[in-house]
Amino acid sequence: MKKYTLLLLLIFWTFIFWNGCKETISGEFSENQPPTTNLTVERINRGNDFRLSSQIQISWFGSDPDGFISGFEYAINDTSEGNFSFTTKTDSVFILPITPGQQTDDVLFKVRAVDDKGLADPVGASLIYPVVNSDPEVSINSNQSPPDTLFSVSSFGWNFSDPDGLLNIVRTEVAVNDTVNGWVEIPFTEDDDGQLFISLEVDNSSSGQKDAQVFLGKRYSTIQIGGEILTIPVEVGARNTFYVRAVDAAESVSEVDSLSWYIKEQTSNTLFLNDIGGPSSLNKQNEHLALLQSQGINPDVWIINDGQVEQDKVALSEAFPTVIDPTLIKTLSKWDHIYWISDDIDRNITYAQEILDEFFDNNGTAFVNIPMKSISREDPVFSFLPVDSIATGQFYLFEDSLVVPTEVSLSETLKVNSGSFALTNERPIKGVSGSTELYAAQFRRRRPNSSQAPYFGYKGVAIENAESNLIYFSLDITILDGNNNLENLINEIVIERLGFKQ
Repeated sequence: MKKYTLLLLLIFWTFIFWNGCKETISGEFSENQPPTTNLTVERINRGNDFRLSSQIQISWFGSDPDGFISGFEYAINDTSEGNFSFTTKTDSVFILPITPGQQTDDVLFKVRAVDDKGLADPVGASLIYPVVNSDPEVSINSNQSPPDTLFSVSSFGWNFSDPDGLLNIVRTEVAVNDTVNGWVEIPFTEDDDGQLFISLEVDNSSSGQKDAQVFLGKRYSTIQIGGEILTIPVEVGARNTFYVRAVDAAESVSEVDSLSWYIKEQTSNTLFLNDIGGPSSLNKQNEHLALLQSQGINPDVWIINDGQVEQDKVALSEAFPTVIDPTLIKTLSKWDHIYWISDDIDRNITYAQEILDEFFDNNGTAFVNIPMKSISREDPVFSFLPVDSIATGQFYLFEDSLVVPTEVSLSETLKVNSGSFALTNERPIKGVSGSTELYAAQFRRRRPNSSQAPYFGYKGVAIENAESNLIYFSLDITILDGNNNLENLINEIVIERLGFKQ
């Protein structure tokens, strides 16, 4: 009985399968259905007094009845077929374009979904955005602007911004003196992040209007416009005014920021740096200048004695450009020789290694006359001056005592001026390896009770570095004219050894 039942079931299912195989699949073919698109915000009702900023975040979404959304295409104003851009995002920040010359505009934004078969929503979603333009803003950076007076290189930094977003700014422009026909565009990129820096370098060997070449950034890159090197006319030997402005996509112009400064002529190959503070500064300057003038040199003079020594160091002189690299470095490299005086080793000379780098690369030579005092061996001045050691303790250098040459090619013996009494702040120095000691003084040891004793240590007061491009004299040479031969000294060490010339 059981076998009979199983046989009947087998016959039944075989019949069903056989007839099923004879049947075909029937029905109508369903074509790919287009996706649909929606904007998150479907309408905007604002009056003219409540328009939107032109920088707007817009979001959208889409759906597909028989597949999935692969992305979206959007267009602004011009919605002709070739003007759509593809994105996989469902939102983005846009700078909606305002017609140049207008402060307000109505901007059409359209977006359409695209499905996995590449079919786009034939209708899409669109909305008109009522927008208002905001003027860009610009301001000169006081930390990157010139002091009152400069020589051949002047640098300017400025910040620019726009309430509608930095991408809404299309250019920044600068002018010097002429704001009618003198505006020139300074290129920028998104990486500049709203900050620009340029330098103007001019041949200031004579007064009058000259073309200054424009360099971009602190890398001092040449700017070319239409294949031509960009220059701006400036006045040498006169005050100039620098102007800067920004322009946005709607051609709205920021308020102009400006700054005035004087471009000084360079009349000599020699620069005289006066870093002597206090009331004796001008008298000391004149004494040194007279020595140089006796050798036919009338140097350019730069007074850098502002500021007080605090925490063992003075801040860089405000007479210098605030930007060391490239502005100050490039400026100082324009001279062949530098004559530097000061009354304190902790003043601007501590920056010399950094600011004179290019000067020495250009084969410049320097004479430095600054009294030495007890300072830390870690002081940055040791990376510049050819000094290895400073004698410890206290010393006397009496009037009429001799300062004698220790290098065979030198012939002038100097003498401390009569009436100088006992000099007590001076210290003997020893040069670094490879340097040459030029002069030594007759120091006496000062005891705690102010009496004196012989001193048998090193007695150097003038050292030439190993490269023979720097001579450091650690005694104020104007007090060493007891033999009336300082002019001869200047001739031997400044003219003959260092090659100074007018």
